[in-house]
Amino acid sequence: MTAMTEQHFLSAPWQWASHLPQVATSGACQRDHADFCRDVARWQQAPLERGQDAILVDPDPWSFTCALLACWHRGVRVILPNDGQPDTLAALAKDGARLIGAQGWTPPSDTVVGTPAWGTLSAESVAIDIFTSGSSGTPQRLAKTFRQLAHETCAFSNTFPLDYGVVVSQVSLHHIYGLSAALLRALTEGLPFSLTPCRFPEDVHHYLHATSVAALVSSPAQLERLPEALEANDRPPQQVFSSGAPLSQNAAVHARRQLGCTITEIYGSSETGAIAWRDRTVDSHWQPFDDTDVRADGELLCLRSPRLATPGWVTHADRVRFIDARRFELLGRADRIVKVGGKRISLEALERTLAQQPNVLKAHCVQPRSANDRIAAIVQLTPQAVPHTSAERKALIQALRDGLQDAFETIALPRYFRFVEHWPVNAQGKLTRATIMRLFQDLENRDVPRWLGCTEAPNDICHITYEIPEHLRALEGHFPGLPIVPGVALVHWALQEARTRWPDTLATGALERLKFPTPVRPGMRITLTLEHTATRLAFTIRSQGGQHASGRLRLEETAHD
Repeated sequence: MTAMTEQHFLSAPWQWASHLPQVATSGACQRDHADFCRDVARWQQAPLERGQDAILVDPDPWSFTCALLACWHRGVRVILPNDGQPDTLAALAKDGARLIGAQGWTPPSDTVVGTPAWGTLSAESVAIDIFTSGSSGTPQRLAKTFRQLAHETCAFSNTFPLDYGVVVSQVSLHHIYGLSAALLRALTEGLPFSLTPCRFPEDVHHYLHATSVAALVSSPAQLERLPEALEANDRPPQQVFSSGAPLSQNAAVHARRQLGCTITEIYGSSETGAIAWRDRTVDSHWQPFDDTDVRADGELLCLRSPRLATPGWVTHADRVRFIDARRFELLGRADRIVKVGGKRISLEALERTLAQQPNVLKAHCVQPRSANDRIAAIVQLTPQAVPHTSAERKALIQALRDGLQDAFETIALPRYFRFVEHWPVNAQGKLTRATIMRLFQDLENRDVPRWLGCTEAPNDICHITYEIPEHLRALEGHFPGLPIVPGVALVHWALQEARTRWPDTLATGALERLKFPTPVRPGMRITLTLEHTATRLAFTIRSQGGQHASGRLRLEETAHD
């Protein structure tokens, strides 16, 4: 196979792909090159002034792709936000950028257009602005040139060549990993990309059942949730990639068994792009990509790569130990040493010891501002170990602290614990600073319950887990000696979550069929389920003990400008 080069990418081979029967497919439905050219041309009608940037937010892979390429070939710089929250988009629009996509301008369906204007792509021109995940601080805005994107795409194509089939992405195309490893790779190699989003295990099954999958671009959080058995007639993908966080040995073995192929982990960051890869079931050490030079700067990783913004050596924040001239082992972040009471404490050492305790699957330790400099721990438990009452929770915390006592001083032990059933990551597979702040928000705000994560299901259904803190303000006066959460607070939480999740479609309406069969008590672990349609929002609140509340909001249409 001929190696892919920067020039091949910059020639925009997708514009010449008229011989390909499919540009995108879902198995049952296809889009060909004529559809592709028509829709790129339609998106090129976007009302963008000369020099104006475009903010692109669209979860639909086809619309996202056509809009992205339409902008690029018009010479428009594209901003890809981490999320589509109104505050995020409003802040970006202050600089004069125009919002396009699902929450902004979209081409009218009856637009009649000719062929796209395939403008040239210049290596040093900025193609996109992306944002770091914010897992170690405030998200940072990064500019990526076409040269950097070209070499990011080439790294995957040249190291892991594909023969045929669709490239399916479970990760957001707004992130450098999903964009390059899935979408741009498919476009430059002449392979179809997935026409529909692939967020859930059911979507993976659909693609494996309906068509040949060349590559599944995924993350640890999604691979860990693969069902115990896929259908017997599902065809294994040729390749599976995981990035965003370390994939545990157990998860790698599980995913390999379920999918029937090797799981290749990619190590890198938004700043550096892809750095190295490994197959965890074969070797725990990382192998750099061929175009990447690595060395040690003390304990820190130092690298040089065409995917970096500068041509020289860059020192990374990860600590490493080299096995030989090229392969290395990751030892953790250098910036995860904190001080508590004048003592230096390694958060990663705490995490490793916590993860060795019975029924603990994963742990992450932090020092949130709201914790008064004490350490807090986010702990993922096996289902049978999840506490559902205040007494169970206190007993579990004591057992975990006892398990740490021999290795750490008392002041180093986590003071606050958040027990989760699913690791609370974003679309890029990252545990972000914003999520961490929300997990511990109740320490500062007595009006909110203890939020423990949200899992989504198909058809606009989501499940939010809470614990009821004993210090919750809503418990005051309800009732002395037997505190319960008032029904008005439960309804408020449901509507607040819904308005955050569906800001553009949820309007005010009439509340109906409200029921509160059993009270919610302090210390309980409850699940709020929201089901959203065009005409109504239904909610239920349940715990291990049964149902506590239900109701629905009849939605009224909002007039749009």
